[in-house]
Amino acid sequence: MLYVILSYFGGAENTVSSIWRWIPTALYYSTVTSVVVSTLALGIVYVFQRDMVYPAAFPAHSRERVSLPSQFGMPHFDDIRLETPDKVVIRGYLIKRATDEETRCAPTLIYFHANAGNMGHRLPIAKHLYDKAGCNVFMLSYRGYGLSEGRPSEAGMRTDALTALEFIRSHPLTATTKLVAYGQSLGGAVAIDIVAGHEAEFAGLILENTFLSIPKMIPSVLPILKYVTFLSSEQWNSEQAIQHIENVPILFLSGLQDELVPPPHMRHLFELAARNQDEKNKRIVWKEFTQGTHNDTCVQPTYFDCVAAWWKEAVDKADPYVPTGRLGALEARDSVEKSDGENIYHVESASVVRSLSDTEKDLPGALSDTDDEPTPMQKKND
Repeated sequence: MLYVILSYFGGAENTVSSIWRWIPTALYYSTVTSVVVSTLALGIVYVFQRDMVYPAAFPAHSRERVSLPSQFGMPHFDDIRLETPDKVVIRGYLIKRATDEETRCAPTLIYFHANAGNMGHRLPIAKHLYDKAGCNVFMLSYRGYGLSEGRPSEAGMRTDALTALEFIRSHPLTATTKLVAYGQSLGGAVAIDIVAGHEAEFAGLILENTFLSIPKMIPSVLPILKYVTFLSSEQWNSEQAIQHIENVPILFLSGLQDELVPPPHMRHLFELAARNQDEKNKRIVWKEFTQGTHNDTCVQPTYFDCVAAWWKEAVDKADPYVPTGRLGALEARDSVEKSDGENIYHVESASVVRSLSDTEKDLPGALSDTDDEPTPMQKKND
């Protein structure tokens, strides 16, 4: 067989010569092919990276179906549509206590959910927090999630969070309540960002299984891309942002079996936060759950007991909120469907886009349960 091959190329000497002439050509074409394929692959990753970071359509029907709080034992809620400054309409729930007076007196938790699904998927967790902490709960579906308009991005979601904060601080029932941000995974990054930028508005921050930054998480999620993290347009640099939080108490809830976000990310965030605050005051609290994975840490035994214990010390004992006068620039427009458990009422402009001074005139106790009572527009079955 070897004789036939050598004869074909004209003998051994000619065969070696032919091979040497062929190698540079083969190397050239293989190199060009590799570069083209790699560039194409990186281009596809770059173009579609937001779809990878924000899988808003998962699980199925997440963009069409959003559960109601009343389906989980929370009948007193407003279904809110907020228009952001860049003209995107996002959806949210303001889940209230049984009466307006109770709502005004209770703290308010703003819930920032993880990167898949919508706010409706988190209602069972919101119910536990609602009961354990005795708080109001404001939830939102970021742009591009649930029934909200638009497409998700870091800049857009920051605007969504700030718009939600503006709404809470302009609403007559929540304008002077103590406010706590709660974030899971990606929602933790959103929570850190909004608290770092508006620390005086918050009485507490709760973080579960969040990360240092998107580029630093890529090697553990997609190892093949660990050398091209510089291409990431989405940063969510919580490692840097958390160092700007100097006075807000923080509760860290870490699942040690987290298969998505490496637990050392949470630990490092905790250490950075602790450096900024006096540990003697126990303002920065670490709780770990040895069997907790990325998605089931919140169902581990004692999870909500830990939240309730921290809440009692950090939030209930905190000084009353004093309006800062730093909000009000966005003037987000909103409309709301109000639920009393049976009827859902449609009301234009729930917060009436009032200024901070107008809000202060109204609170506390200026609005009675009978003021501006809406007319029932429709009745829906929960």
